[in-house]
Amino acid sequence: MEPVIGIDLGTTYSAVATLDAGVPLLIPSRAGARLTPSVVGFTAMGERVVGERAQILGDEAPDRVAPATKRFIGKRWSPQLEKAARAVVPYPLLAGPQGEVRIKVAGRLMPLTQVSAMLLGELKLDAEAHFGTAVSKAVITVPANFDEGQRQATREAARIAGLEVLRLLNEPTAAAMAYGLVNSFQGRALVFDLGGGTFDVSVLEMESGVYEVKATGGDPQLGGDDFDARIVQWLLAQVPDLHREAVSRDRVSMQRLRYAAERAKRALSDQPEAYLSVGELGDHSEGAGDRLCQLDTALTRDFFEQLTQPLTARCLEVCQQVLDAAGLTARDVEAVMLVGGMTRMPLIRQLVTQFFGRQPVTGINPDEAVALGAAVHAAELASRQGQTVLIDVATHTLSVGVLGGTVRRLIARNSPVPASARETFLPGRTGQTQARIPIYQGESEFSDECTRLGEVVLSELSVVNRSEVPIDVTFELSNEGTLSVRAVDTTTGMAEAIRIEARTTLNPAEVDTLSLEQAAYSAQQAEKDKVLAIQTFPRVLDKAERLVRLLEKSAEENPSPEADSAVGQVRALLAQGRVAVKVGDTAQMAEVTRLLERLVALA
Repeated sequence: MEPVIGIDLGTTYSAVATLDAGVPLLIPSRAGARLTPSVVGFTAMGERVVGERAQILGDEAPDRVAPATKRFIGKRWSPQLEKAARAVVPYPLLAGPQGEVRIKVAGRLMPLTQVSAMLLGELKLDAEAHFGTAVSKAVITVPANFDEGQRQATREAARIAGLEVLRLLNEPTAAAMAYGLVNSFQGRALVFDLGGGTFDVSVLEMESGVYEVKATGGDPQLGGDDFDARIVQWLLAQVPDLHREAVSRDRVSMQRLRYAAERAKRALSDQPEAYLSVGELGDHSEGAGDRLCQLDTALTRDFFEQLTQPLTARCLEVCQQVLDAAGLTARDVEAVMLVGGMTRMPLIRQLVTQFFGRQPVTGINPDEAVALGAAVHAAELASRQGQTVLIDVATHTLSVGVLGGTVRRLIARNSPVPASARETFLPGRTGQTQARIPIYQGESEFSDECTRLGEVVLSELSVVNRSEVPIDVTFELSNEGTLSVRAVDTTTGMAEAIRIEARTTLNPAEVDTLSLEQAAYSAQQAEKDKVLAIQTFPRVLDKAERLVRLLEKSAEENPSPEADSAVGQVRALLAQGRVAVKVGDTAQMAEVTRLLERLVALA
């Protein structure tokens, strides 16, 4: 069976995982790292770099990289969004032809779905190098508070990357599935997911393979980037008066401050004080001369916690809101799972412990839990064994727009899915020949504060008296989060139905063009990976031969059936490996490598 993977497409770091012999494990990058920085960049020669290489490039040339694009994917451009982005990213946000967000990096104007596709494509290549064969199916995780536009944009990015999305899975739910499998936990759990760009909280009931989400909530503008921004503003205040304004307007300088802030934040998770040294701050525009300066300072953990106190307070506010929605108190929660790199911050752990009256659970890496859970669910969907059942909820309220600029709610947030609701409406006025029924998503009672998803149009109405032409509107929300809407003129039986799917941010022709570009790039990289695998595999066989000799010696000194079995297994793998080398079978080479690694781990 073709391998399937789980992908955590994160704001700061991304990861890919699979299920191996029933155990979820992270697939390392081709460079050997467990996590891949969510950064895409272009060198001065125009070469695409992704992950660690892009992160390194960002230190030297911040204007050539695109980090943290997940914050803006699937959103529509606005002046307010562009202004807010300046505080957290080095690139400008521009409006695309459909009103979508595009960015300019290294002189290239790019849609955000293309950037995400490049990241997904890199993770796909890592998985293919791991398996030695093509990979095309994945479960991809998204923040629970992602709306339909953001989810559709993620699907579009996957399509460009050549991936079939088996399911978009909410990140907190994925983490709970990983924890439940690894630790055999059953009971009521809360997932506290503070990542690079978003904050999600979900309460779940976990019992005998059933994962029932009771309530979910979050803050889409609260994450590690916002903690970094607090440090950046503090650093900016320490820049000499002569240079401060130039530094604040210079994208290169501001990105250098962001990188320094992130490094300091990470250091403060393990030590009480971090030293920061940032050079070449000032105006980097042409003809600016040598008007640059150096900043050297120190940041203590105590002061950092004071700087970010408003942010940590918002985390606890969201926790209380989700508990209220689930009808629970903090003491009703039996396990608190911390997910996301920001949960390594000592103050976060301390506040969570105080709020819930218990220590957060351990046993799974907070940076890896989401990808591992996605891999568990991907294996379930691919095998169709049905060992686990996932009962999710609607992450946003779905409504119909009515007169006066307000909405009438049909499916409330946190309703179990699949969900169905029916409501009767009357035409707005006598003599009306057409009824437009707008569909909205959001928590406000005012339509202009919600997201418009689309509309159903009933034509050929004959409204002599508006009270005599009731219109039935039915909402049906699937497990996948797809909304179908049907409107019926009850006097004539005339009906119209639409399936609400957030419009893709790109036109089909552009998606096809980007897909072809990504496929060509991936094919070129895959060929390089294949050559490298063939070149390096003999080293694996050398290690296996040394392992055989060690096992044989051990078997002679301590004879047992188990020892003889271990020797036989390694010899068989050696034989398979030698055959794979002869025929150039990279899939077989990859399988031999994985099995040898598993034997070594068990030894």
